[in-house]
Order: sequence, then structure tokens, then C-alpha cells
Amino acid sequence: MKQLTCLTIACASLALAFTAFGGPEPSGKEMKQVAPPPPPECYDWSGFYIGAYGGYKKAVVDTDLDATGDFDFFPINQGTIHDHAASNLDTDGGEIGGVIGWNFQSGCWVFGIEGTGGYMFLRDSFDSGTFFMDPSSHAEIAATDKSIQQAFRQTWLATAGGRIGYSIGNWLPYVTGGAAFGDVTYEARLHNVSPDGPYLSGDRKDDTNVGWFVGGGMQYALGAHWAIRAQYEFIDLGSVSFDSPGSPGRVPPSPVFDEFFFSTHNRAELREHNVSLALMFKF
Repeated sequence: MKQLTCLTIACASLALAFTAFGGPEPSGKEMKQVAPPPPPECYDWSGFYIGAYGGYKKAVVDTDLDATGDFDFFPINQGTIHDHAASNLDTDGGEIGGVIGWNFQSGCWVFGIEGTGGYMFLRDSFDSGTFFMDPSSHAEIAATDKSIQQAFRQTWLATAGGRIGYSIGNWLPYVTGGAAFGDVTYEARLHNVSPDGPYLSGDRKDDTNVGWFVGGGMQYALGAHWAIRAQYEFIDLGSVSFDSPGSPGRVPPSPVFDEFFFSTHNRAELREHNVSLALMFKF
């Protein structure tokens, strides 16, 4: 009886060991049926898309107003005019617009072209108030107390360029760059405050400038069609400049003053920092 019990225990142990170490494994077919399919490596961004965006814009507007022409004969007054002019008309504001583009995808690399167009109302102005010229000057037109007004405005911006990104799941970090187009309006005026020897030099320049932009962003796919993104762009729209001849107007009766020709050179340079959020639909 004792021997039968030992034999039974030995057989049971052997069966357990065979099941644990030597039993047959499930077939590859069974494994495929049980294991869930692996998730895709990256989202498919390829195709045509449109969208809308809104954001914040910081405009860096460097300005310069130089007294030229016969002001050169009176360097003290020339320096006084330059010192009282604004060196910048920096401003900021909001922007809203639309986006349209197309993506081509190779593996997880995404290559695209995109165009945007936005409306904003950026503006700033400066008024020096009355400042006093050097009374030792022999030219009453140059020495008369003066005032300076300057103003900047921009209302629209468009970009056209390319994008390169690498899709990580539903995320798409990317860099972008290309051409930028925008309107730039700059106005500058220098005039006398005192009625004796009135003088005015000033003008306004309205230009559509062509520049460049570079930036980057992060995009996230919400589903098969919808996506959101955050983006930063640095934009350089170049400058506008103009020369304005003086208009002496009523001058004290003297042949000396009739010979003088006072003028100004005016310039404004525009760069922008744009941060925006967009919602897009992919077809």
C-alpha cells in the first residue's frame, strides 16, 4: 500500500512537470487570434486641409527721422530734431484669419505647403509736443520751435511656405518657413509751432511689402479629420522710407531765407512675433 501511494505521488509530480516545462505551446495561429493588433506608428496627415486661427501679434517698429537738406548748416538744430523723434513705434494686438494647405507623407515624415491670410489692426502714434531749438541759429526757420508727429499702421498679413514635420502617434512637431506679405503705412511730420517762419516737412507712405518668415509648431489629431495646433512665427517685412522736402510757407522778407531748402528723411522697419492657435479639418 505504501509503495502504491509513493508511485501515485511520483506520477502526479511528473505530470505537473511535463505540463509546466514540456507541454505543447499554442500555435502561431492561436497567438495571432489572441494578441491584439499593434497600434499604428503614426497618424496619417496626408491630404488637403483648411482651417481658421486666432492669435497674438507683437510688432517691432524701428523708426528714424533725420533732418536733411539745409538743416546740415545748423548741426545743433539738426541733432535736436533727431533727439526728439521717436526711435520706435512698437505695438501689439490680435489677429484672426484662415489657413489652407496640403500634406504629403512618407512613413512618419510629413512634408507640406501652406498659405495663410489674416486681419489685424496694429497701430501706434507719437507726438513730441513742442520742443525748443537753439536760438543762436541765424536761420529763423531752422531755429523756430518745432513739433514732430509719427504714426504706424498695419491691417493684414499673408504667408506662403513649406512645412516639414515628423509624426509621433497623433502628435506632429514641425518647422515652417517661406514668404510673407503685408501692408505697412508710416507717416512722419515735422512742423513749426511758432507762427513766425512756419515750416512743414512730412508725408505718408503706404506700401505692400514682401518679406520672409520662419517658425515652428505642434499639431495634434483629434480624430480622422479634425486637428488643433499651436504655432510661433518670426516675420520680417523689411522697411518703408521716403524723403520729404520742406514747405517754408510765410518767411520773413529776406533773400537769405529764400535760398534755404530744409527737408527730412523718414524710415520705418517692421518685424513681428506671432503666436497663434488653429483648428483644422482634413479631407
